[in-house]
Amino acid sequence: MKKKYIIFDFDGTLVNTNDIIIASWQATFEHYLGCRKPVREIEATFGETLMHTISVKLPGAPVNEVIDYYRAYQDSHKDEDIVYVFDGIKELVDGLRARGLKIGVATSRTTYSFNNYMKQFGMEGTVDEVVTMDDVTKHKPDPESLNVCLAKLSGFPADALPEEVKEQAVMIGDTKFDIGCANNAGIDSVLVGWSHYVDEEDMAEHGFAPTYRIDRPDELLDII
Repeated sequence: MKKKYIIFDFDGTLVNTNDIIIASWQATFEHYLGCRKPVREIEATFGETLMHTISVKLPGAPVNEVIDYYRAYQDSHKDEDIVYVFDGIKELVDGLRARGLKIGVATSRTTYSFNNYMKQFGMEGTVDEVVTMDDVTKHKPDPESLNVCLAKLSGFPADALPEEVKEQAVMIGDTKFDIGCANNAGIDSVLVGWSHYVDEEDMAEHGFAPTYRIDRPDELLDII
């Protein structure tokens, strides 16, 4: 079935925030632990909420204080060249809109941060609906954020989405949490290959598997 609802993750999918996220975690680890962590270990946390990562990597640390430190570092460096829209993304979004498709974003980022980045990159108004961590109580790989986003796009209740609507939807992301979210929602998924290393064995161990894999944004047009 042709796709009508195109739902993206944000970090590492539309915008390269990978380096700023890694730098922010390294600064936070150095401050609270006095050491840095392997990059692959940090990449494995991509898609998690800050609270979850802190509970695992900094057990016993004052969570709100750590979040404030992490976000302050990221905010003070977000205007550097370290953060940018991936090549081909703006063209892809324009192409999807030209086809009359509905575009959503389901992200674990805060609404404030998401809106700031969209404004920074001149992408305001390019997506129809967005669901951030502020809009849900359960986070990826739980399907809540994807279901809520699809409900906003389709007009159906999030807890009663018709199978036809689910079949017309696809989730595009860069982490096992995105793919797991789509799997748990019963929606097709696309794992992108332009972002960072993804341990697919680890993904499989969690019981998650993408429907498709693409290495360039324009390849999504062939799928939909």
